[in-house]
Amino acid sequence: MPQRIKAPKQVPSFEYELFEGDPDLLRTVVATPTQTAPWIDPSSLKLKHRIGRGPFGDIWLATHHQSGFDFQEYHEVAVKMLHPLKQEHMQKFIDKFEKLFLKCRELPGVCWLHGVSVVNGKISIAMRFYEGSVGDQMAQSKGGKLSLPDILRYGSQLAKGLIQLHSIGLLVLNMKPSNFLISDHDQLVLGDFGIPYLLLGIPLSDSDMALRLGTPNYMAPEQWDPEVRGPLSLETDVWGFGCSVVEMLTGVQPWFGK
Repeated sequence: MPQRIKAPKQVPSFEYELFEGDPDLLRTVVATPTQTAPWIDPSSLKLKHRIGRGPFGDIWLATHHQSGFDFQEYHEVAVKMLHPLKQEHMQKFIDKFEKLFLKCRELPGVCWLHGVSVVNGKISIAMRFYEGSVGDQMAQSKGGKLSLPDILRYGSQLAKGLIQLHSIGLLVLNMKPSNFLISDHDQLVLGDFGIPYLLLGIPLSDSDMALRLGTPNYMAPEQWDPEVRGPLSLETDVWGFGCSVVEMLTGVQPWFGK
């Protein structure tokens, strides 16, 4: 980890006396606190192979090793590895992420976050690995579209997740079916919790991407020209929501071929 990047402080384990009925036979127990800070030691992430590529970086399948005095856990995770940022901008992103980490964890309609790290000099966000997405289901269905009952069900869950994220002051700015992940219980969760929003104001190596911060076919007009058509707002995500629902209904990507 680069020396100038400040990782959030972790809460240490602590001991306490457990009373089990006999005051003369107290048992000493070591408690490992619930994770309250987002920082992940890079050595605890073992990258396996790349499983995707998006406008802001690559997505890797990885194993996250978590340990404490009284437990050892291994979780299969998806790691979003962002394109390189300058070191001072990396710290700015991590600070933004830290402020929203616990709030995001309280939102059932948003992907579960394990935390953030710096791997191979790149910001890396670890999140729960989900087997598929709405985009995957569309690719496997006839005509690339979903049935109306599925669209209504997923659309309702998507709207709830979006409202939850907006309630903590985040915009997604990257609404599209491949970012709508499906849990083990066939529940839709937002797979992008607002990475483009956290990147606002941070210089990117790709100047064209810096102007857009989104996926072209789903972007609202103000994302293309924020100074003239802006500002970015909740309605910006509503545009992406509408584009996604149209694609679910028709099987055709919005503005395809334009």
